[in-house]
Amino acid sequence: MDTITKGLRRVSLAARPTPRSLSSPRLFSSSSSSHTAPAPAPAPLEPYPFSSTAITVPPTPVNPAAPPPRGDSLLRTLNAHLTSQHPHAALYLQLFGRRDKKRLLPGSVLTVTSYASAPSPTNPSPPTTVFSGVLIALRRRHQGRDTSIRLRNLVGRTGVEQSFKVLSPLIKDIRVVARAETSGPPVVTKDGKEGPRRKAALPAARRAK
Repeated sequence: MDTITKGLRRVSLAARPTPRSLSSPRLFSSSSSSHTAPAPAPAPLEPYPFSSTAITVPPTPVNPAAPPPRGDSLLRTLNAHLTSQHPHAALYLQLFGRRDKKRLLPGSVLTVTSYASAPSPTNPSPPTTVFSGVLIALRRRHQGRDTSIRLRNLVGRTGVEQSFKVLSPLIKDIRVVARAETSGPPVVTKDGKEGPRRKAALPAARRAK
């Protein structure tokens, strides 16, 4: 009987859990801990499992956007491209240029033939109108692309003025009837000689200097 009792005591002692020390490290995480886990390393590239000849290319690193290349202005490039589309652009820019030697001066007589509507595949030759007059005004804009001229004539003893866009698709032809030699009366210097005519400086231009 004593032997059985001693055996039961040994079994009960062996089945008891052993108490852990308080100084042992904790095996579970705590949300209040200030320690942050390191960032995971990028996964290594694995070969393509379905083909032995496929080559795995590493991803290209993303670089910050580079500034656009410094070059000509966008509007200047666009104006030059649109101007080059006109078949008579070289001739008209020469006639109505600012510093060209063959430019037309105010007082020249011109004849402009314009379409009533823009030519189209269904109507390649629309009706035209002809207007002749004296060049009294010239406006240059956007490097010649929006250059416009104003002609004046007398129709039934009534002064009629009409403006035309030089590079408009509605303009069929511009002919020079007579060129003006000088723009305005001749300039006489103090010595009594005729000199080149110069445009007087405006007050705003003097203030800008």
